[in-house]
Amino acid sequence: MKYIRKIIGLVISVTFIASVIIGLGIIFSVKNVNISMQSYTYPEPEAMTDEEKSSAYAEIETFRQDLMAKYRGTLLGFVSGEELAENFKNTKYILESYSKTYPCTLDLVIKERRESFCVRVGENSYNTYDSYGTLMREGVKKEESLNNIDGAPNVAVSVENVRDIKLIADMASAFGEEFSALRSIVESIEISSQTNHIIFKFHCGISLRIADFGTLTKSKLRAGHEKFESLSGEEKLSGTIAVTVKESGEVVAELFNNV
Repeated sequence: MKYIRKIIGLVISVTFIASVIIGLGIIFSVKNVNISMQSYTYPEPEAMTDEEKSSAYAEIETFRQDLMAKYRGTLLGFVSGEELAENFKNTKYILESYSKTYPCTLDLVIKERRESFCVRVGENSYNTYDSYGTLMREGVKKEESLNNIDGAPNVAVSVENVRDIKLIADMASAFGEEFSALRSIVESIEISSQTNHIIFKFHCGISLRIADFGTLTKSKLRAGHEKFESLSGEEKLSGTIAVTVKESGEVVAELFNNV
């Protein structure tokens, strides 16, 4: 009898523990998904028309329903950011950030991908890429390769290998932070793996050439920016600002009119 009582006690304990685990699983599983959208297409919510609000909410609800169908009942702690980001891989949005509100809610912020770069791939065929260097459109004509949001030209990019697009995107992002703009200033970007130079061709005519662009990037861009701002309007129409590092470690930017 003593052994039977022990077995019964063990069964009761196991059953109790299993019930607790199941209960916790139910409590901490995904039941809600909230999505906020950062968009270039739509204006701020207070400025939206009823039609724009309806369209934006429909987009958000489509994502929300898809995510609920996929993650409902999944333990909240097991949902990763990498996995969530994959759900937006083939859409015009990226996952900007996410958080988990326990016990059962996923909160996501998605951001509209912004087309920024244009690469010629044929006689009149271009591929466009977003600001992260991710392909957006393939094989479009030049007149169709304009920015998909504002209709202005994207930055023309010349690369030796398509994999360098992401490298250019990183450099362009750093340029945009320093100069507070990219497409309104830069007409084209070219890199050379042989010389390890990157060249920003400005709409106004002058170019900014940075040597060994993988090191001291911010300092070199700052030096180039300061040199550019020091020039007169006429001086900005041609020539090249060359940014290099001296043996002493000093970052210098010099203007060359014959380059």
